Amino acid sequence: MFFIVGISPKTKILDEQPRRCPVCGLHQAYNKRIDHYFQIFFIPVARVKKGQPFVICERCHRTKNEFKRDHSPYQEETGLLCKYCGSPIHRGFYYCPYCGKKV
Repeated sequence: MFFIVGISPKTKILDEQPRRCPVCGLHQAYNKRIDHYFQIFFIPVARVKKGQPFVICERCHRTKNEFKRDHSPYQEETGLLCKYCGSPIHRGFYYCPYCGKKV
């Protein structure tokens, strides 16, 4: 007789109400947590480790830490902002480096 056991991650959505993503602008950012579960025959039996909550966008897959833009040399140089996501951009850019839309 043999057993198949292991530990695997499981993502849990903490709130069902989506937030606005500051990068892509859509309301698809959710508060989530990744917990690790002990499994026997691929069935979660017990939670081994409780993860830290974080906010991630379902569309662009960016986390809240990636949303922060403390300093950009382009904003001081040109003062231009993307009309879609509000990120600082350079005059020579044809596409926004943050949201990917055509400027």
